[in-house]
Amino acid sequence: MNRKKLGAAVVLIVCLCMVGSCYFTYERTIGLLRDEYENELRIESGMISSSIDNHFLRPITVAETVSKDVTMERIIKSSTKEEAEAIETEAGEYLKSIRDGFGYAMVYAVSDETMAFFTEDGISGYLDPDNDERDHWYTAYQEKETEKIYQLNVDTDEIKDWELSVFINTGVFDKEGRFIGLCGVGVNMNEIQSMVERFERIYDVKVDLIDKNGLIMVDSDITRIQKDVIEIDDLTLYSDGECYFEIGESGTRTITYMDELGWYLVVQNQGAMDTGIYSLLMPSIIIFMIGIILIIAVFVFQGISDNRRINK
Repeated sequence: MNRKKLGAAVVLIVCLCMVGSCYFTYERTIGLLRDEYENELRIESGMISSSIDNHFLRPITVAETVSKDVTMERIIKSSTKEEAEAIETEAGEYLKSIRDGFGYAMVYAVSDETMAFFTEDGISGYLDPDNDERDHWYTAYQEKETEKIYQLNVDTDEIKDWELSVFINTGVFDKEGRFIGLCGVGVNMNEIQSMVERFERIYDVKVDLIDKNGLIMVDSDITRIQKDVIEIDDLTLYSDGECYFEIGESGTRTITYMDELGWYLVVQNQGAMDTGIYSLLMPSIIIFMIGIILIIAVFVFQGISDNRRINK
């Protein structure tokens, strides 16, 4: 009887030691994996952020340069519709040369006085922001809360068969510094999506660009754009340009504010950390279970042998 108790105590001690060893291994693995995935995701996010910045740098620079051109000022400074229509041909040729020269989906200008909307085809119409919600983007620019003279806006291009585009709206000011209208360029969303899809394929992550409310502005899935929201508490806490790393129920992610765009880059590595922990701990769990089975088998076998001796 004493021998059986001693055996049970030994089994219990061995089990506790193995459980403690597994727990220590788990905690150590969690720490190592967290550091590994954090470093890896930060590097990937930095590369993605730089590539997106570089992609938008050119159209932003073009829009800002065009806004300061004397020809652009003359086009949108017209004070009546008659004056706007008189310069329509020149405006169309000027905007067409910029569009063709840089390969953008669209180049446009709006006169604040007449609301004439100039494109490479001349005057494509007259905006009516007060009565037509499709023209609210114009007043949204004037109400923007930023010191930058440009603003990014995601919208459909009704002139180009309602294709989704990112428009870079840039204010135009006269020599006295008065706002007289705006101009801009449109970058086709398909072009940006191709870049995002390439990042997702190379790094095996999910990439999104969201606005200050969490609304998705760019996603590889076009059905999510301006429809789905990524829930992040108080995005203003992430607005200093640093790359923030988080671990959540759906995996790991980084959040980076992209000052040039006014958007937040969210890079998610869904479930990768859980998979890594499982793959690393599984051998230890198997060894633990085999050890327990062997110990129990030894004592069971020993008990059977003792019973046979007693019966003899």
